[in-house]
Amino acid sequence: MTVLPVMAGLVAAAGAAWAQCDLPAPSWEAGNWEVFQTPDYDYYASSPEYPGLRVRLDLDAPVTPRVLDFATPPRYGGRVGVLQYFSGDPGTSYLVTIVRNAVVDLRTGETLGMPVYSEDCEPADWQWYDDRVVVEMSYGTDVIELS
Repeated sequence: MTVLPVMAGLVAAAGAAWAQCDLPAPSWEAGNWEVFQTPDYDYYASSPEYPGLRVRLDLDAPVTPRVLDFATPPRYGGRVGVLQYFSGDPGTSYLVTIVRNAVVDLRTGETLGMPVYSEDCEPADWQWYDDRVVVEMSYGTDVIELS
Protein backbone atom coordinates (compact mmCIF):
# COMPACT_ATOMS: atom_id res chain seq x y z
CA MET A 1 0.00 0.00 0.00
CA THR A 2 1.29 3.44 -0.91
CA VAL A 3 0.25 6.29 1.38
CA LEU A 4 1.48 9.85 1.19
CA PRO A 5 4.05 10.24 3.97
CA VAL A 6 2.31 13.28 5.41
CA MET A 7 -1.00 11.39 5.42
CA ALA A 8 0.37 8.15 6.87
CA GLY A 9 0.32 9.54 10.39
CA LEU A 10 -3.35 10.45 10.15
CA VAL A 11 -4.66 6.94 10.52
CA ALA A 12 -5.25 6.32 14.19
CA ALA A 13 -5.00 2.85 15.62
CA ALA A 14 -8.09 0.96 14.54
CA GLY A 15 -10.61 0.01 17.18
CA ALA A 16 -12.90 -2.96 17.05
CA ALA A 17 -14.27 -3.81 13.64
CA TRP A 18 -17.46 -1.96 12.74
CA ALA A 19 -16.92 0.57 15.51
CA GLN A 20 -16.66 4.32 15.33
CA CYS A 21 -13.08 5.53 15.80
CA ASP A 22 -11.50 8.77 16.93
CA LEU A 23 -10.38 11.23 14.27
CA PRO A 24 -6.74 12.26 14.26
CA ALA A 25 -5.78 15.80 15.17
CA PRO A 26 -5.58 18.02 12.08
CA SER A 27 -2.07 18.58 10.72
CA TRP A 28 -0.37 21.95 10.59
CA GLU A 29 -1.17 22.11 6.85
CA ALA A 30 -4.88 21.69 7.62
CA GLY A 31 -4.81 24.97 9.54
CA ASN A 32 -4.42 26.86 6.26
CA TRP A 33 -7.84 25.65 5.07
CA GLU A 34 -11.22 27.15 5.95
CA VAL A 35 -14.49 25.26 5.55
CA PHE A 36 -17.56 27.26 4.60
CA GLN A 37 -21.16 26.51 3.69
CA THR A 38 -23.00 28.06 0.75
CA PRO A 39 -26.64 29.21 0.86
CA ASP A 40 -27.42 25.95 -1.00
CA TYR A 41 -26.01 24.00 2.00
CA ASP A 42 -22.99 22.73 0.09
CA TYR A 43 -19.62 22.72 1.85
CA TYR A 44 -16.35 23.94 0.35
CA ALA A 45 -12.80 24.40 1.57
CA SER A 46 -10.46 27.19 0.57
CA SER A 47 -6.96 28.33 1.47
CA PRO A 48 -5.22 31.70 1.05
CA GLU A 49 -2.25 29.70 -0.28
CA TYR A 50 -4.37 28.81 -3.35
CA PRO A 51 -6.43 31.94 -4.15
CA GLY A 52 -9.51 31.20 -6.21
CA LEU A 53 -9.46 27.47 -5.45
CA ARG A 54 -12.63 26.13 -3.85
CA VAL A 55 -12.76 22.41 -3.15
CA ARG A 56 -16.28 21.00 -2.81
CA LEU A 57 -16.54 18.54 0.07
CA ASP A 58 -18.95 15.64 -0.45
CA LEU A 59 -20.43 14.36 2.80
CA ASP A 60 -21.41 10.90 3.97
CA ALA A 61 -23.64 12.20 6.77
CA PRO A 62 -25.11 15.56 7.83
CA VAL A 63 -22.04 16.98 9.58
CA THR A 64 -19.78 19.97 9.22
CA PRO A 65 -16.71 18.57 7.46
CA ARG A 66 -13.30 19.09 9.02
CA VAL A 67 -10.07 19.40 7.06
CA LEU A 68 -7.48 16.99 8.47
CA ASP A 69 -4.52 17.41 6.11
CA PHE A 70 -3.31 18.81 2.80
CA ALA A 71 -0.37 17.60 0.71
CA THR A 72 1.09 18.04 -2.74
CA PRO A 73 2.73 14.73 -3.69
CA PRO A 74 6.27 15.50 -4.95
CA ARG A 75 6.00 13.06 -7.86
CA TYR A 76 3.45 15.38 -9.56
CA GLY A 77 5.51 18.57 -9.41
CA GLY A 78 2.97 20.64 -7.49
CA ARG A 79 0.15 20.14 -9.99
CA VAL A 80 -1.87 17.75 -7.80
CA GLY A 81 -3.11 18.43 -4.28
CA VAL A 82 -4.73 16.04 -1.83
CA LEU A 83 -7.12 17.53 0.72
CA GLN A 84 -8.06 15.06 3.44
CA TYR A 85 -11.26 15.68 5.38
CA PHE A 86 -13.78 14.08 7.73
CA SER A 87 -16.98 13.45 5.77
CA GLY A 88 -19.23 11.98 8.45
CA ASP A 89 -20.48 9.05 10.43
CA PRO A 90 -23.31 7.67 8.28
CA GLY A 91 -24.68 5.47 11.07
CA THR A 92 -25.87 2.76 8.75
CA SER A 93 -26.24 -0.74 10.18
CA TYR A 94 -22.98 0.01 11.98
CA LEU A 95 -21.14 3.20 12.87
CA VAL A 96 -18.58 4.19 10.29
CA THR A 97 -16.20 7.13 10.60
CA ILE A 98 -15.37 8.13 7.03
CA VAL A 99 -12.39 10.21 5.94
CA ARG A 100 -12.10 11.20 2.27
CA ASN A 101 -9.31 12.58 0.11
CA ALA A 102 -10.23 15.20 -2.46
CA VAL A 103 -7.69 14.87 -5.28
CA VAL A 104 -7.42 18.28 -6.96
CA ASP A 105 -5.72 19.53 -10.12
CA LEU A 106 -4.11 22.69 -8.73
CA ARG A 107 -3.65 24.24 -12.17
CA THR A 108 -7.31 24.10 -13.18
CA GLY A 109 -8.98 23.92 -9.76
CA GLU A 110 -10.88 20.80 -10.85
CA THR A 111 -11.61 18.16 -8.24
CA LEU A 112 -10.64 14.90 -9.92
CA GLY A 113 -12.16 12.60 -7.29
CA MET A 114 -13.08 12.23 -3.63
CA PRO A 115 -12.62 8.56 -2.79
CA VAL A 116 -12.64 7.17 0.72
CA TYR A 117 -9.29 7.35 2.49
CA SER A 118 -10.42 5.37 5.52
CA GLU A 119 -13.48 3.83 7.16
CA ASP A 120 -13.30 3.32 10.92
CA CYS A 121 -9.61 4.28 10.71
CA GLU A 122 -8.94 1.35 8.36
CA PRO A 123 -7.29 2.85 5.27
CA ALA A 124 -8.29 1.98 1.74
CA ASP A 125 -5.48 0.73 -0.51
CA TRP A 126 -4.18 3.74 -2.51
CA GLN A 127 -1.81 3.06 -5.43
CA TRP A 128 -0.22 6.14 -7.03
CA TYR A 129 0.91 6.02 -10.67
CA ASP A 130 2.24 8.71 -13.01
CA ASP A 131 -1.14 9.24 -14.69
CA ARG A 132 -3.71 7.94 -12.18
CA VAL A 133 -4.55 6.92 -8.63
CA VAL A 134 -6.27 3.58 -7.99
CA VAL A 135 -8.18 3.23 -4.72
CA GLU A 136 -9.33 -0.23 -3.61
CA MET A 137 -12.16 0.05 -1.11
CA SER A 138 -14.22 -2.63 0.60
CA TYR A 139 -17.05 -2.06 -1.89
CA GLY A 140 -15.11 -1.54 -5.13
CA THR A 141 -12.36 0.26 -7.01
CA ASP A 142 -12.12 3.96 -7.86
CA VAL A 143 -9.69 5.15 -10.58
CA ILE A 144 -8.80 8.84 -10.68
CA GLU A 145 -7.15 10.01 -13.89
CA LEU A 146 -4.49 12.66 -13.31
CA SER A 147 -3.99 15.34 -15.91
